Amino acid sequence: MKVEISAGGVVYRKNNNKTEVLIGKHSGYHRWVLPKGWIDEGETREQAAVREVKEEVGVEVELGEYLGEIVIYYTNEQKQPVRKSSHFFLMKYKSGNAEKNHGWEMEETLWISEAGALDKLAYPGERDMVSKASKLIV
Repeated sequence: MKVEISAGGVVYRKNNNKTEVLIGKHSGYHRWVLPKGWIDEGETREQAAVREVKEEVGVEVELGEYLGEIVIYYTNEQKQPVRKSSHFFLMKYKSGNAEKNHGWEMEETLWISEAGALDKLAYPGERDMVSKASKLIV
């Protein structure tokens, strides 16, 4: 079985004392997702998560707590079974403009309330990560 490992984060900021999270609409399958991507050789999952967030949604973050792992199984285009593991971290927004500086993998980005993110995110595991993150944000 082919194995894929990625890392990403739940990026948050405070706006008028309300918490917002950053999500992106993936340009390949046009669904709202959390930013994440492959871990490069020699890279830790923490390093990959910070890099992928910068590449995909164009913001600098402060790495926080580890939120957990999502594991899914699927069949790729070559008809191979794949085990995909995605590691997520809580990430505090530091700087950058997601609307202007997101990468090609996202057709659009959105700062949204936690409740809004739970409604828009396409995948249950990613919604679980936002729920976990909301318990840690002060």
